[in-house]
Amino acid sequence: MTLSLPSFKNKTVRTLLTATAIAMLLQTAAVPAAGIASAAPAADIKVTSASSTAIYKSFQTKLYKKNGLPEADRYLESKIKQVTPYHATLMVMQLENARYKALTAIEDRMLVPNVQDQMLKIYKWNDSFTQMMSRTKDSALRSLLQQARDSGYRLIPIEGSLYPIMNYAAFEKYTSYVNKDIKQYIRIMAVETNHISTEDGGLMIGYQDMLNRALNQEQFLNDYPNSNRKQKIQMLLNEYTLYTFYGLDNTPLFDYDTNIMDANAQKGYKAVLQRSSSKDSAFLKKLDAFMDVVSESKFEKTEAVEKWLEENVPVNEYSNYE
Repeated sequence: MTLSLPSFKNKTVRTLLTATAIAMLLQTAAVPAAGIASAAPAADIKVTSASSTAIYKSFQTKLYKKNGLPEADRYLESKIKQVTPYHATLMVMQLENARYKALTAIEDRMLVPNVQDQMLKIYKWNDSFTQMMSRTKDSALRSLLQQARDSGYRLIPIEGSLYPIMNYAAFEKYTSYVNKDIKQYIRIMAVETNHISTEDGGLMIGYQDMLNRALNQEQFLNDYPNSNRKQKIQMLLNEYTLYTFYGLDNTPLFDYDTNIMDANAQKGYKAVLQRSSSKDSAFLKKLDAFMDVVSESKFEKTEAVEKWLEENVPVNEYSNYE
């Protein structure tokens, strides 16, 4: 069975770009207080429930103003040591939600043809918004680039166009103050946005890296089954499961002509299975069983392999259809 689904193509990038992004599960009205005591405020700052609540309300006022993301971020950075772990976690997740919500508007402004033309003329590989700002004399474009940077986005090229995406590295300054699950969530998402896994239907990372990311996602779900960001990570793991067992349109796991499994995938899968043989992982157990089946078929995609895939990794079960 060849995975060739328009809605599957480039799913990870689309997940990172889309403003809905599972609607982020909330407007973060309730976050469990349990398990966040480890993110204690600085010892030399007296934090009370009343003072923390006052900062939280002030943050919300700034966050929900028009174009308020940069101000809200600066305010949160200056005040996060003065709030309870509960409010710190709440505000960081609300900041993430607001950035997702505002992303579509920034993206639409950047994808206007004449704006894209201007950007592409001055863009150099791996440029940041700051680097591009220094290279343009157009005040309107400079203002747009600055707003995107200060609102918490970074720039990536996708299929010949330049897109803003979430910059999860910008959240790392808050990880010492938030719930453990949100700290780990930010780290997982920073890996995704710092090094995009797919582009134009092709895999952009190595096979071992792909599996290690999936294992980190699985570990998150095991460690934090009640996390507010559980659904987001589950969607990510679903995508990586399909990448692992089917490949992508332009990086198929089995060659379209010979039906033979990619040699680098064989080596990468075997290496990870050997290195992680003692790890208790449902994902690895499934991968190990898969490798047994394809080994018996001499790494050819036979009917037996296709049947195993249909029974154990059905595409419709792992596709994040909207």
